[in-house]
Amino acid sequence: MMKKISIFFLALILMFSMAGCGAESVPQTSGAAGEAGVFDLEQGTVLLNSGYEMPILGIGCFRLSQEEAENSVYWALRDGYRLIDTARIYGNEAGVGRGIQRAIDEGFVTREEIFVTTKMWTDDYDDGAAAVDASLDRLGLDYIDLMILHHSQPENDVEAYQAMEQAVADGKLKSIGLSNYYEPEGFDRLVNATTIVPALIQNETHPYHQSMEMKEHIARYGTVMESWFPLGGRGNTQTLFNDETISSIAEAHGKTSAQVILRWHLQAGNIAIPGSGNEAHIQENFEIFDFELSEEEMQRMTDIDKDQRFAAY
Repeated sequence: MMKKISIFFLALILMFSMAGCGAESVPQTSGAAGEAGVFDLEQGTVLLNSGYEMPILGIGCFRLSQEEAENSVYWALRDGYRLIDTARIYGNEAGVGRGIQRAIDEGFVTREEIFVTTKMWTDDYDDGAAAVDASLDRLGLDYIDLMILHHSQPENDVEAYQAMEQAVADGKLKSIGLSNYYEPEGFDRLVNATTIVPALIQNETHPYHQSMEMKEHIARYGTVMESWFPLGGRGNTQTLFNDETISSIAEAHGKTSAQVILRWHLQAGNIAIPGSGNEAHIQENFEIFDFELSEEEMQRMTDIDKDQRFAAY
């Protein structure tokens, strides 16, 4: 997992993806093995445009305390997850690092099998190099698989992204990306001022906000979508769970609404990182690789898009 492809092959991928910038394109969930942007639903991975394989289902650590994050990460790695998502502003990077180390010490995983994501907060954009080093120190890691700029901030996000580019050159980061860039113009502004094309964008994405415009736009660059609030987020999950379309599909498969939503994300080409401090829910959220939504069910899910965000930020 997380194997690096050759620089020559990566160059070809980027050349062909950029050559198609004038044509409509959407993320793929099927295609040739090893093709960038294609979701491998059997292996549970996607090849990023940076050349690294990334798991497509992970554990999110938003709003978890240090102790909760440590336990959630430990439980998730024990249950088979290999993608961990946190952020400096969550205040739990140290807990995440302890959870990772516990799982490694107990032999569940090796460091190389885990894909760790964190995010640089906007207050740190003026000194991105220091922010990278601080996250590495809090996590207790020698490298971070993916670092993301947490929000669009035109006055200094280019400089922060360039600091992450330097950290890639220095071997501190493997891949870099963006979060909360909701307009194609904002994405293009940053891409046109920097060198490394973002591997992914992490935006609020769920059945009521399916992010199709941005997914079509970023796919032209080989960039994939990652969903935060994939189940709607705290206070909104029941709205989605009780949606008639979702609940009826869940009943037909003998699955929960949460499992149907997460399976929809993966088949729609969204990396999903549901957050939870509940051991049973963490296990339940991972049990989505033993069934498949039909084309008709996927269309029914597409039809409930309301372009409705739940978060106020």
